[in-house]
Amino acid sequence: MDEPRARGISLWLMPEGRARERLAALIDRLATRLGTAALAPHVTLLPGLPGPETEVLDGARALAAELTPLTLDFSGIDGTEAHFRCLFLRVAASPALREAHARATRRFGCESEPSFDPHLSLVYGALDAGAKAELERELRPEVPPSFEGRRLHVWRTEGRVGEWRELAAVELGSGADV
Repeated sequence: MDEPRARGISLWLMPEGRARERLAALIDRLATRLGTAALAPHVTLLPGLPGPETEVLDGARALAAELTPLTLDFSGIDGTEAHFRCLFLRVAASPALREAHARATRRFGCESEPSFDPHLSLVYGALDAGAKAELERELRPEVPPSFEGRRLHVWRTEGRVGEWRELAAVELGSGADV
């Protein structure tokens, strides 16, 4: 089966420093072992914005100016049948994270997503339940407890994962590109 393709421009919170290194190494190791696509570690705040790119970038800068850095706490490892949620770290939906998502939906005129389910994907693809359970036990000790999202990352998420590209990273609380 051909890899599903994403669309549009997405707003992400991404780990930095040691947390990023640990999560990126874990994702890369899993991708090599399982023959899946490697991806940048991220928590999607808002997916698939249609553009135009300049309007999304302007909106992202304005949104970032309204937000403050967020601590994202991991609450476990899980998996679904959905390609982009095959194996992932659950992120506790704190009031601050829910408010950031609500502000993003308002800023971009999107419908509110009551089922907002923040997560950081480890594997895109398809794995059977037994393999997911085994990986969950194996990976649990390697996962950092949390990370601080200090920037709003704007990614063009068109096409296959390997084709995705970062357009900007904007400091939360300032709206300034970094």
